[in-house]
Amino acid sequence: MKEPATHFFQVGMRIGGLAGRESLRVLMPVWSPGSYLVRDYARNVLDLTALDGSGRTLAVNRVSKNAWLVSTGGADEIFLDYAVYAYIYTTNSSYLDTQHAVINGTSAFLLSEGLGAEPVTLTVRPHDTWKVISTGLQQLKGAINQFGAESYDVLVDSPIEVGNQHVHSFEVEGVKHEVSIFSPRPVDEGRLVSDLKRIVEATFPIFGEIPYRRYVFLVDFGETATGGLEHLNSTLCILSYLRLESSSEYRRALTLFSHEFFHTWNVKRMRPAGLGPFNYSEETYTKSLWIAEGLTSYYEDVILRRAGIFSVAEFLDDYCDNIDMMRSLPSSGRRTPEESSFEAWINHYRPNENTPNVSPSYYWQGAALGGVLDLTIRHATMGERSLDDVMRTVYRETYVKENRGYADAEFEEVCSNVSGDATSVIFKRHIHARQPIDFDSYLAYAGLTLVPKNGQVTESHEGFLGIKTAYQDGRLLVLSRLSGTPAEKSDLSGADEIIAVDGLRVDGQKLAYYIASSNPGREVHILAAREGVIMERTARLAAKPSFEYRIVKKQTASEAEKEIFKTWTLESWELPLVYVDSRPSPVKGRMLDYI
Repeated sequence: MKEPATHFFQVGMRIGGLAGRESLRVLMPVWSPGSYLVRDYARNVLDLTALDGSGRTLAVNRVSKNAWLVSTGGADEIFLDYAVYAYIYTTNSSYLDTQHAVINGTSAFLLSEGLGAEPVTLTVRPHDTWKVISTGLQQLKGAINQFGAESYDVLVDSPIEVGNQHVHSFEVEGVKHEVSIFSPRPVDEGRLVSDLKRIVEATFPIFGEIPYRRYVFLVDFGETATGGLEHLNSTLCILSYLRLESSSEYRRALTLFSHEFFHTWNVKRMRPAGLGPFNYSEETYTKSLWIAEGLTSYYEDVILRRAGIFSVAEFLDDYCDNIDMMRSLPSSGRRTPEESSFEAWINHYRPNENTPNVSPSYYWQGAALGGVLDLTIRHATMGERSLDDVMRTVYRETYVKENRGYADAEFEEVCSNVSGDATSVIFKRHIHARQPIDFDSYLAYAGLTLVPKNGQVTESHEGFLGIKTAYQDGRLLVLSRLSGTPAEKSDLSGADEIIAVDGLRVDGQKLAYYIASSNPGREVHILAAREGVIMERTARLAAKPSFEYRIVKKQTASEAEKEIFKTWTLESWELPLVYVDSRPSPVKGRMLDYI
């Protein structure tokens, strides 16, 4: 890291135990566990060279997009040197500038084929002005800036922050938790550390144990970048410091931390059979990402409620965001949660203008099903059990007892056993098949029901076209178009430029106002352009559907329903629900942006 302004890491590798091998194949992973997209990190590797112990140059030949064959020349150990360009600020890539460095192992460290299970020693050489190294790796005793890993898997599962970040710590159940905070502007670090402790305290009881000796929260604040990625005993979370400006935005930002921390159990230890051991050179498939990611998305809100960070209304509104997506997007009927999970590699991380119509997210599918399963189990067992019992059972039976992944059908079997077979119909209709979910029937178990958030009970008087737009390079473009809408019927498509409506030149705000203020059934004449060719289209507006719902109490509820409400939300039925309508728009997908 001598010249951080170049954005290049210089990496050296010493590889021993090669006696009797004429060659060694080394490769750079093409993906990062937890982020299911082929990213081809090898494109950032430069100038790979090899030497033996006497300094003799060894032949290096590239044999595939991410692999090189090194001739050992009969040496027992060899030395590799290469550079890695690191200027992508995300949770799965590496980044280096004059302020700090973020190292994600899958994008920085080569794997020696056949030697991945061997212990690894890592020496970090920071820029002279940087004094702090934060990582979940264990520092070696008596060594400066040296860390040990049991294997390559552990090495690349341990992101590293290098710079002058602030490091805080707290203990839960006698276990140390570190919070490393990098931010180019002041943030309320004390509040964040306190809330992270509350998240830890609310999470581990679900599984009954803390499975690590030390945990590190790596927290980076920037202008716009956002995201998180789970690791065995750490997480790297990047989010905008603007998320801290309002209390409601801040509380919602905490869902990122509760989500990634919950992964410490659900994914990093209790995992689908397809997710480990890892093949770093190609895709790894599973039908259970709706469990691994979706149920984690459900619990991210549950944890914040149990930690006392979310009010009951905030918890229900956040859960309802997932219901909104299930009810509003046409894609919900086009893929089961299992199909969405299996197709993650080609769909979830590669959205296009047609994604809202055909490719639902296993995140919000699983999150919505999390509440359905939880309420069903509570109802079927008269409050004696919950989804917690399922998670705890699968965790103990697969990871604790046998350290293996669970089969796709195994999770369903545990749900059935815990619920007395009450969940079987959910799997049959909504997980293996594409039948729509009657959320009201499940919410009723807790004395709750859904209503349109805007108060619509009868048909809307607002017009609706069915498109989402954005300004790009001074043009108003269609980003996506919902199927079955007037936009589809009038042949408006993604990437079309909208110039005028009914003879009036429009921008995004004017178009939204004009369409909304027009009565359903009205014909509007649209001047547009596609691939530079001017075209005219006529659309008959529909009535604007309800895109946002709210969970409210039914007028009456039985004592059993009130008790489920209390155990689910941790608040008495008699207390009023206090909603805050100024809460930020749902982060899971802004359906209100469709006009």
